[in-house]
Amino acid sequence: MTSIDETSTTSTSPDEIRSDIEATRARLGSDLDELSARVSPGQVAGRTAHDLRERVGAATNAVRPKVAATTETAAEKARHTTDQAKATVRRQLDAHPQVAASAQRAVSTAGSAAGTATHSVQRQLDAHPQVAAKVTQARGSAGEAVNTGRRKAGENPKATGLAAAGTAAFAVVVAVVRRRRRGRGAASSTANAS
Repeated sequence: MTSIDETSTTSTSPDEIRSDIEATRARLGSDLDELSARVSPGQVAGRTAHDLRERVGAATNAVRPKVAATTETAAEKARHTTDQAKATVRRQLDAHPQVAASAQRAVSTAGSAAGTATHSVQRQLDAHPQVAAKVTQARGSAGEAVNTGRRKAGENPKATGLAAAGTAAFAVVVAVVRRRRRGRGAASSTANAS
């Protein structure tokens, strides 16, 4: 905002005074326009939204490396646990050949049952073409939904990243809760044994 010129008040001629008043009015009008533009709800909302977007972006960028590290750590622990479970199963099967043979028979039986069930379903679908059409339509709809989800995720990678970060955070929380429950269970078992 401009200030009123001090020398304009010392003018003595009425024309000079009128011209000073008009100049002052013009400056005040300009200042009022500038002030109203600054405090208009639309301008304030726009600045607030812009500031909020910048803060959210900065917070997201700050959290991303931590989430990535946590996700990688959780994935590594899951791989390690899976490898340990596989090794334990192999050792148990090697130590007990009867169990291995029973497991092999169970796998064979399950495979045979799955094949029989698939064949039975196919016969039913062949006998009822309307049902087969509905199944095909449902598969198509499910495929379209998956493709739409993938396309939308590709269009908005930030939302996808945030969703992945939320999922990873949830997985970490679940892992921590399970670990604590196991710790409590072991502690209560030890307390009950003594």
